[in-house]
Amino acid sequence: MGNIGRRELIKSLFAGVSFTTLFPGNVFAAWKRPSVQIELPPFPIQETYLKGEKKGGRVFIVGGIHGNEPGAYKAAEILRHVKVKKGELFIAPRMNFVSILANRRGYNGDMNRKFASISPKDPDYERVKWLKNYVKEVKPDLLLTLHDGFGFHSVNPKAWGQCIVIDEKRYKNFLLGAEARTVSKKVSRLFKKKEWKVPVFNTHTFSPNTKHPEQRRSLTYFCLKEANVPAICLETSKQMPNLQLKVKTHLLLIKEFFSLYGVEIEPDFDYIISNLESFLEPEITYSVNLNINGRNVLVSSSKTFKVPKGSRVEFISFHGTSGTNAVSPDVNMNLRKIGIKRRIAFDVKDDFRKIFTVRFVVV
Repeated sequence: MGNIGRRELIKSLFAGVSFTTLFPGNVFAAWKRPSVQIELPPFPIQETYLKGEKKGGRVFIVGGIHGNEPGAYKAAEILRHVKVKKGELFIAPRMNFVSILANRRGYNGDMNRKFASISPKDPDYERVKWLKNYVKEVKPDLLLTLHDGFGFHSVNPKAWGQCIVIDEKRYKNFLLGAEARTVSKKVSRLFKKKEWKVPVFNTHTFSPNTKHPEQRRSLTYFCLKEANVPAICLETSKQMPNLQLKVKTHLLLIKEFFSLYGVEIEPDFDYIISNLESFLEPEITYSVNLNINGRNVLVSSSKTFKVPKGSRVEFISFHGTSGTNAVSPDVNMNLRKIGIKRRIAFDVKDDFRKIFTVRFVVV
């Protein structure tokens, strides 16, 4: 999705927007002489480090590599707000922020196929580069990458949903299979329905005869082969009845891995799971702080602004959750500097959910 397709280009022309070149990290779309210039802050790379008073394991949680898997990044987000009593916790909840806001697996293509190599021109380049460097720098005892897969692996071995994915039973001194089976047994017994149980899925990525060579471009393979860090993928199912059950599954799996690695948190997992609704749906107000031609404006509901030619508009900040940001459905969502001739709309979203829309019309 790095290049603008013909249909998108035609659509942008009708909307009064024209594209030039796409540059990762500082993208700008404009007519040669745009009437109005609009700027949004860059998508943040969110990361949290929590350290307990007692020594324990060091675990890295990665969420949101795929943007349409809310169970994964919502579970990671919850853990950013706990207190670590024992061990160390590293959390990157929304690695693919633009895809989360677009609610698509990969707005710029599949990010989990870019850890072997990626072009500097790819809009995901800076985020992938940051994560690879961070893994090598931190050297955690374990990396857990969270996903919501399709189907139920226990009833369909080809399905990726509701399972623990490992690249090999054993790699170097990393006993991935033994640890995954231990967690699988403890969590699976909590679910009565067969399809909800969480078996181990070994992709045999390092085998020359693997059926999943594409996994050699994944985050877990990079961690194992290039960073010498044990990594395991946790998958709940997209077909679980609701978001709460997806998040609950992730938290149950993480709880058992924390137990294996000596990480303790407060409140504990039992409390979080028992009060999951309050963690997922906090009472909160949303607003955007704009600067329009030097005047600060606070917007908290859908609104249309009529702006004269030559205006400059800046989205200064967002108030809401950590997933609150804005994108325009009228242009390539990677763009954070945009020039318009006639009109444009921006959806203010909390992750995948649209809260309100801010429109600008040139007069």
